[in-house]
Amino acid sequence: MPSALDTALEKISGFERPVRLALEIFLAAVCALILARLLWLVAFPGGAVATYTDRPLASPISGPSGAISLSVDRTVLISNNPFASTELEEIVVSAPETSLNLQLDGLRMSDNSSVLGNAIIRAQSGIASNYQVGDEIIAGVTLERILSDRVIINRDGVSETLMLGGRGAGLSVISDDSQIVTAEARASTSEAPAEASLPPITGRAAGPDVLFSAMSVTATRLENGAEGYRLSPRGSVEIMRQAGFEPGDVLLQFNGTSVANIDVDNLFDELESVDTAILRVDRDGTERTIRLELGE
Repeated sequence: MPSALDTALEKISGFERPVRLALEIFLAAVCALILARLLWLVAFPGGAVATYTDRPLASPISGPSGAISLSVDRTVLISNNPFASTELEEIVVSAPETSLNLQLDGLRMSDNSSVLGNAIIRAQSGIASNYQVGDEIIAGVTLERILSDRVIINRDGVSETLMLGGRGAGLSVISDDSQIVTAEARASTSEAPAEASLPPITGRAAGPDVLFSAMSVTATRLENGAEGYRLSPRGSVEIMRQAGFEPGDVLLQFNGTSVANIDVDNLFDELESVDTAILRVDRDGTERTIRLELGE
């Protein structure tokens, strides 16, 4: 009599045969499908591979001669650092705005090292002239550097900034050569007015102590050999101008006597002892007379 184990094995064998048959049929169908696909690709490849299109290469930019006309100076890449601080920023920090009575009317920059830039500067006389680096603008003041919106001047060894068009003015670059005054033209048109046509200047100051506290007095020598004191404002120039002076004036005489042998302390004492002083100054190369009244 068959046991229970034999009966179970017979039942399992009964299920195994149809399952195995189904798997064999499925695998046979998959293999047939793959084989059919391969035969189809071999017989008709056009449906599986894209059509090749011949496209010409792009032509390079060429000049009239047919050769590439683009020229590049690659040395700039190794000689300049685009991320470094610009020289203009350094100059602005070290050169404060000048207090001289000068006006920068225009600039013409140059990117050619063989051609210098030009700056048109108007002095106290009202005459605008063209200057290049190294030219003397007024006595003791030379043009040191030309930038895009300002120039750097050297005033007795100290660098100062002269802004284009005055304080707060915007960028203005000259592009018309007709606005540039040549050295020959400057020599023929920059004659100073006759001294007799310049009336005396009347000024007033509360006292020598107020006047001297508003300006600095520095001994200097002019090109013609005359010695005197250069006057510069300390802060506001209003007190100087009320007294008849302009920034950059060089004091030459006090009541008809040269100040070459008078020190600053003695000059202060002389002014304290009078109510009215007749002073002679050099202003942008022209001598002017100032009648200075002292007292309230």
